[in-house]
Amino acid sequence: MAKPPFKDFTARPDYLGAFGFLETPGGVLLVANRRIIAGEARVVWDLPGGGVHVAETLTEALVREMREETGLSVAVREMLFVAEGERLRGGARTGVWRSFFFAVERTGGAIDLSGEPDIVDHRFAPRDALPGLLDAPYHRGFLAWLASGGRLRHAFDTWSD
Repeated sequence: MAKPPFKDFTARPDYLGAFGFLETPGGVLLVANRRIIAGEARVVWDLPGGGVHVAETLTEALVREMREETGLSVAVREMLFVAEGERLRGGARTGVWRSFFFAVERTGGAIDLSGEPDIVDHRFAPRDALPGLLDAPYHRGFLAWLASGGRLRHAFDTWSD
């Protein structure tokens, strides 16, 4: 069975993540992940990235996650914005998340999805297609950043199941 997003906040109620925005002339790199959303197993398009390990910096985590999820080597450029929020179940907080989004530049490698079993596909999508593709509750902060033309620096959201 696929892992729920943010480890479902049961074993790790305080999630710290780093995500890469890799834009090429062909579009923004997305990966398709197996997720459990509102109790339903589905495939969700996401920006590559993931959780930061203990004693790992945000940029170290992002470089590692990009390599694991896509096979690409990247250089982390500027931080774009931070999305944070809380997840509620039955009105009670079950966890919080802080996700840092960075512009990244490809420095090597080729797309290889074999390093992460929950990733089933990838694509380069035009910016204007992203709102139609990124439909999970945890995408709202990124979509707000996108709608602001990149001016938004912080987004807070509540995700209720």
